[in-house]
Amino acid sequence: MAEWIVTPRRMKLKPSQSVAQNAREVLPKMARKYFQAGRDAVSEKRPPEELHGFRLQTKRFRYTLELFRPVYGPQLDRYLNALRSLQSALGKVSDHQAIERVVNGDRVLQSQIREELKKKVKDLRHEWRAFDSEGTLKRWRTYLGGDHSKPRISKKRSPRPAAKRPHAKKTAARKST
Repeated sequence: MAEWIVTPRRMKLKPSQSVAQNAREVLPKMARKYFQAGRDAVSEKRPPEELHGFRLQTKRFRYTLELFRPVYGPQLDRYLNALRSLQSALGKVSDHQAIERVVNGDRVLQSQIREELKKKVKDLRHEWRAFDSEGTLKRWRTYLGGDHSKPRISKKRSPRPAAKRPHAKKTAARKST
């Protein structure tokens, strides 16, 4: 019998609330937990072997957000793209760890893979610092906690009177001839 590598997590949704209300309540908390997990996992003090669990958590967080895309609309793509980029960096570290296990016994090749793995971990930490820059968590939580059900109304400028438009006199003159 196969064991669960990742235990399923349940979101605490309230049946009495709409999907949008549940999303605004649950997802900001999930973002806070995700950022804290990332800070812990990507810390210089942690060995790269501990990144696999964070990779799975990144995947889970992104997929959860994608489920709520109808609530947030296309603006959510900016956040999802940031997670995809981070997920890609985590995947490269994971790939190199897997290759390192496969070439076990070939010291020269294993040494080369270890050096590449160090570079990938360094790249990941750089990617994480860019992802988790000053105020990012607050922006995520504010966005996820906001009401996106109302369409944004853009203020349209009223057209300027013909006399104030620079080319209006020429256009008016051509029409009269």
